[in-house]
Amino acid sequence: MSQFQATHVNDEQNRARIYRKIWWRIIPLLFICYGVSFIDRINIGFTKLQMSEELGISAAAYGLAAGIFFLTYALCEIPSNIYLEKWGARRTFVRIMVLWGLVTVATAFISSVTHLVILRLLLGAFEAGFLPGIVLYLTFWFPARMRARVTAVIFVANAVAGSIAAPLTGWIMSSMNGVMGMSGWKWVFIIEGLPACVLGLISYVVLRDKPEDAEWLTDAEKAIVKADLANQVVKGESHETGLLRQILRKPMNYIVALLWFTAICSNYLLFFWLPTIVRESGITSLSTIGVMTAIPLAMGVVGAIVLSWTSDRFMERRWHLISIFLLISGGLISAALASSLPLILVAFAVASFATAASGPLIWSLPPTYLDKKTAPIGIALISTLGNVGGFASPTLLGYIKSSTGSLMPGVAGIAGLSVICLILVVFAVPSKPRDISSKVSLNNT
Repeated sequence: MSQFQATHVNDEQNRARIYRKIWWRIIPLLFICYGVSFIDRINIGFTKLQMSEELGISAAAYGLAAGIFFLTYALCEIPSNIYLEKWGARRTFVRIMVLWGLVTVATAFISSVTHLVILRLLLGAFEAGFLPGIVLYLTFWFPARMRARVTAVIFVANAVAGSIAAPLTGWIMSSMNGVMGMSGWKWVFIIEGLPACVLGLISYVVLRDKPEDAEWLTDAEKAIVKADLANQVVKGESHETGLLRQILRKPMNYIVALLWFTAICSNYLLFFWLPTIVRESGITSLSTIGVMTAIPLAMGVVGAIVLSWTSDRFMERRWHLISIFLLISGGLISAALASSLPLILVAFAVASFATAASGPLIWSLPPTYLDKKTAPIGIALISTLGNVGGFASPTLLGYIKSSTGSLMPGVAGIAGLSVICLILVVFAVPSKPRDISSKVSLNNT
């Protein structure tokens, strides 16, 4: 081996060591925080089984309450990401987590659907910007070639949290029903809400806003990270004037937003309605419903890990996204046509495998064509538009359930939307991430 080759190998080994150090400092904590946030967001899907009966909440009213979270969530995302860019991740994350934790606990004391809707609106406003904030935060620490794998870890928290939340929530509702005179669903919100407040304070102490603030990195290590991040900036987009116009005129932003919208529709179909589907098949035990719901959701953990790893390994996005939307549409169509609970669970497991994997792949796209100045608002815009799916999916599914007595027409509708996304990916997303900004631009449309 020549001296040049040996030096190159040593540099790469040193670089790998630096990013391992960064990974262990920030990713496990963000993993836990996002997992807890997801549990607090979706536990309404499980508590519905008790809460709706006790408070007299219809399927349509439940769907509205579940989805209205995303109305304020979407409206507040861009301001939240601007705040993060200006004031830093530590201040932003502690504000978000403490406030959403308190609102989750307060949900235990509601006595009407009106109270539930109000608190869901507040929860959306307080949690707004957390996921796009994490995505933006990771761009401060990791270069593009590593980002799908790193982001995948955060999205694995989504799938892991869903798998844990199902049996845990079922157990809390069953075992703590009547403790201190409170229903089991009330204890769910208390037990699952308080950890967010604690984690918010821990994040403020442990996290650092940017590599230059990290006392646990040497000056030489900071210089390497800074150089890696500087080398990936997209050229020609960095002038200050017309920043919002630049973002709004990028067709790729709207394509990615639609992909995210569809993935969210599928995601919250699974988390908000799968417990109801299992119960309506004849299962009455809350603990059993929790365990059976966790089975297809656990497949999401596998999907997020496997497809994100292979996507980064081969630096390929388009065919992975094509496979994802093909599996989502196929799984949901199969679920709509299935006639028994085992077949329904298998079909939803296929959809869950692909849905959980969609997030890391979709969110690996924006940093490849947005520069440092456009990224905060661009990422928030995509998340805002996409998260409309979080409002539309449960609300429309609740209306369909009340009107027809079945969720399956809505399931088929989300499958059709996935087919549209599949076609868009074929024609709009190149195989190599670095080609996106040149393939999809205003000049080429």
